[in-house]
Amino acid sequence: MQLAEERRQQIVDMVDQQGKVLAAELALRFQTSEDTIRRDLRDLDAAGLLRRVHGGAMRRTRAEPSFGQRSDDAGDRKAMLAQALVDAVRPGDTILVDAGTTNLAFARLLEDGRAAAVITNSPQIALALGELRKTKVILLGGIYAGHAGAVLGAQTVDEIRRLRVNLAVVGVCSVEADRGLGASDAEEAQVKQAMLASASRRVVAVLNERLEAPAPFLIAPLIDADQLVLEADCPPDVLERLRQLDPTPDIKLAAKVKA
Repeated sequence: MQLAEERRQQIVDMVDQQGKVLAAELALRFQTSEDTIRRDLRDLDAAGLLRRVHGGAMRRTRAEPSFGQRSDDAGDRKAMLAQALVDAVRPGDTILVDAGTTNLAFARLLEDGRAAAVITNSPQIALALGELRKTKVILLGGIYAGHAGAVLGAQTVDEIRRLRVNLAVVGVCSVEADRGLGASDAEEAQVKQAMLASASRRVVAVLNERLEAPAPFLIAPLIDADQLVLEADCPPDVLERLRQLDPTPDIKLAAKVKA
């Protein structure tokens, strides 16, 4: 039986070679349902590896959406994950917060004084925390990358490597049970690796579409995250694979959004 990861990689290869693919033809080729193929295409689109269109997918040619364009997507779901991230903060923590729209939602929920300090590579997150008086807010240096809403590069990595923090809240583009945490950009991956290494505790919040969605750059194995925060309706098969890992990561299912 073919693994989902193998099927998805072959789909990406076909799109790269042919320019476009049809869902019905992929279902026949891989002897699976069109619903399964549509889920594959949705997840590959979320990972930035192709562009999903009606009836199939095509090679991605347009620039990736900016941080600002992503910030309003899945707002309720990100708020749910953000609240679970707040629960991971202990009084007096120094927190290193990675850029990302879910982490921005987390910053907006953080009560003044709960953390001693927040250090971030995201100007947007620093601005969101700007009214805090009991919590010190520190913005890292580096070269600003608009697509990521973050400062990146050698300066950023060097500054992070000099830190020792209680908690790192790291954003990822992908979580794969077999491979680990992934990013869509090499410089982002380097910053995230440094963040994980600098912290005593590490937490990662993940939207459903980023689970088992391949990303080109490996950040770290799952063992490097102390806690994964997942949506309440996380796919059961993915959750089971994560729970079968040895060692098993601490998995927290965020509370469901109230209607």
